[in-house]
Order: sequence, then C-alpha cells, then structure tokens
Amino acid sequence: MARRIPETKALACFEQVARYGSVSRAAEELYLTQSAVSRQLQGLESWLDCKLFMRKKQRLSLTPEGEDYLQAIRPALDQLETATLKLLSGGSDGGVLTIAAPPTFGSRRLIPYLPDFRARHPDIVINFISRIGMPDFDREQIDIAVLFGSGDWNGLEARRLEGENMVPICSPRLIADMDHDPKPDDLRQFSLLHIATRPNGWRDWLKAAHLDGIDGENGPKFEHFTMAMQAAIAGLGVALLPTFAIGDEIASGRIIAPFGPPRASPYHYFATCPQNRVRTPKIRAFMKWLADHSRTENPGT
Repeated sequence: MARRIPETKALACFEQVARYGSVSRAAEELYLTQSAVSRQLQGLESWLDCKLFMRKKQRLSLTPEGEDYLQAIRPALDQLETATLKLLSGGSDGGVLTIAAPPTFGSRRLIPYLPDFRARHPDIVINFISRIGMPDFDREQIDIAVLFGSGDWNGLEARRLEGENMVPICSPRLIADMDHDPKPDDLRQFSLLHIATRPNGWRDWLKAAHLDGIDGENGPKFEHFTMAMQAAIAGLGVALLPTFAIGDEIASGRIIAPFGPPRASPYHYFATCPQNRVRTPKIRAFMKWLADHSRTENPGT
C-alpha cells in the first residue's frame, strides 16, 4: 500500500519558511525562486487541507496546526538527511572536515585540543586553515569557521566557544625609568598600539577601567595579534591583547602587564557553520565535541 507522504521538496520548503518566517529567505537557502517556494507551500497546504502559516505584519508565522506538524516531521527529516549524507560518504560518518580560524586563537586555543577529537573520531580528517573574518563557505569549501563577534550572523549556526579578556602589555624597558609602580592612568604617557580586527578595543578597555582623557582611537595599527605583540616587545608602545595570546611571552619576561587586570571584551568567539549543513555528520560530531569540551573546562556552566 502506497504511503501517504507529501513530496520532500514541499516539506523542505515548509521547514525553511518556518525557520526564517520569510519565503524570500527560504528561497535563497534552497536555491529556488520565491514563486517556486510559494507554489510548494500552497500545494502542501492543499494536500493537507489546512493552513500552515499566517501573516503577522511582514513575517510568516506558523498556525497551531503548522507548529504541531513541524515538530512531528522535523525528526524524520533529520533522520532522512543523516542517512542520505552517510550513504553519499560511502557509509561512513567520517570525511574531511575543514576548519578556518584566526591564527592566534586557532594555534593557542583550538589546535592543542584537537588530538582529543582525533582520538574520538579517527575517521574524520581535519584540514586547518588560517582565516580572519567571514569566509566564503562554498567557494573555499569550509565546513566550520571560528568568528569573533556577537554570535548573530544571518544564515549561520553559532556555538559560543569563549570570550576575550584583554590586558595592556609592554616591554619591561618601556617603564624602566618610571619613579613609581605603573598604574592604569600612566597609559596616557605612552603610544597605544591598535589591532585592525579590534578597532574599538582600547576604547572599550578604557571605558571599563573608568579612565577618562586618554585617546583610545589614535596610534599605530597592526593587522594581527602577533604583529602588535612584536611591536610592544620592540618598545613601540603598549598593546592591548587577549590573555590567551600572551602566556609564553609573559613567562619568558619579554613582556609584562603592569597597567591593571584583564577586562572582558563585549564579544566572544563562536564556531559557526551554514544552518543548512549543521546536521552533516562530521560537522555535528565536531560541534558536539566542542560542547563536551566546554563543559569539561567549565563544569559550572
């Protein structure tokens, strides 16, 4: 006896419109025209003989029947997608996982823990590339990108990793001639070194430290953490860097942090991937490992 099941294309359109509340946004995600998505929704509602959506202002919202139907079919769609991807990968949950991350965060906060992931998932091969900012996931064939920001990126699933605690650092030589112990207010005597990817870093730090009358906008600018670090070591001024980036240099005595305690940045690092790929087995495995690792490092969270 034939199963009474709607076409999968109609169900995919239904799920995406329910996710975004927009036919146009769903059409972009599915690489279809808006009219094609609308036809699929109309056909599905006709087939089911009920309304699935209602319009509220400029957004489509699920009717009670639509909400019940979505919750009922979503697990089945997930299982169908997983089974299909597994078959396409030769029956394995493995494959090549390409991760893009900012160089310093990647080398100091992510790569050291990857052996644990490798031990848990030996069938997944990791390619790791350095990238600052938003990549082109499709063109560069990137599966997961580590981004720094608020966590709100259109079309991306984002899992929070950790924040940044920023602290001013400098060469010991820079303050060698001071006749008193350095304090935060002494920063006005030195050139503040800026990082291109943190244009508001000094402004935010000075505000959090309740320091007025210090120009947090001007000064030499450097593209990467490592360049700002080397400039500080050379004595060009005071750089503002995250604590995870300076451990080795502090331990060696090449830099010091004499101007006060670290202060939290308002932004965080996130592991991101396109929302339509989040259930890919290799990506799902990595995201789950990140969550488990975070709970292990921060058991109270």
